[in-house]
Amino acid sequence: MAVSIPLASCGVQFHVAPLQCYTNQHLRALLRPLCPSAVLWTEMEKAEGLQRPSAVDLRSLRPDDERGPLVLQLGGGGATQLASAVRATAGLGFDEINLNAGCPSVETGGASYGASLMLDGHRTRSLAEAMAEAHGGAVSVKCRLAARASLLAGGRVPETAFEELAEYVDQISHTGAVSHVVVHARAAILGGLSPSKNRQVPPLRPDLVLRLAEVFPGLRITLNGGLSASDLQDAAATRLDGLMCGRTVLRRPLDLARHSRQVAVRVRVRVRVRVR
Repeated sequence: MAVSIPLASCGVQFHVAPLQCYTNQHLRALLRPLCPSAVLWTEMEKAEGLQRPSAVDLRSLRPDDERGPLVLQLGGGGATQLASAVRATAGLGFDEINLNAGCPSVETGGASYGASLMLDGHRTRSLAEAMAEAHGGAVSVKCRLAARASLLAGGRVPETAFEELAEYVDQISHTGAVSHVVVHARAAILGGLSPSKNRQVPPLRPDLVLRLAEVFPGLRITLNGGLSASDLQDAAATRLDGLMCGRTVLRRPLDLARHSRQVAVRVRVRVRVRVR
């Protein structure tokens, strides 16, 4: 069943997702003139690599002449390292600091962060709190609907329960350290699926993200997964704070220009939801 998701014409943000090996300073320099209002993201930067960054390293993260909304995404599993990375980049003027809790490929490489953080909401919160203290304000978390160790027998994807997602979001946000949650509307399979298959095999459930926005009106909730800039048309209001597009921007970057020409940021997204 297809449904239209209307977003408010005021205050809704359009994000270009963080893409490893893509959303560096060079791609951002191409995308920014196409859509000056878009919120762009860095690649996921490993916190361990930003403990004592050189001036060259910092300039590559955000060149002096780069303008417009920009989010720094950090990946890491240690509170001290993450806080140090936040402090090291404080002078670059990022509009938001984000903790990656949704990348399944990080876990398969043996790291104890990325999507594996979804297995422990209390640990995620402690990392976010360390980052927020170093930042001097709340941070954001980008996650999936859930994290699963593997597929079920026959290659079936485990079910995702809204209650599990809501509990995780409550655990990470109730102290105020997290004010914005970006949800890729698929589960993450931590073992047995490649990164590309993790973007295809788990079914999209944007209805769960819409419901999350209703249940947590005090949080900014952004929907990611299966969207494209060409979907950005007319809209009314929901509680979603924004939409995020990823690889479709690489394939059709000029769609950003069409979005930018709209008088107001009004979004209509056609998505598939499961009827229960």
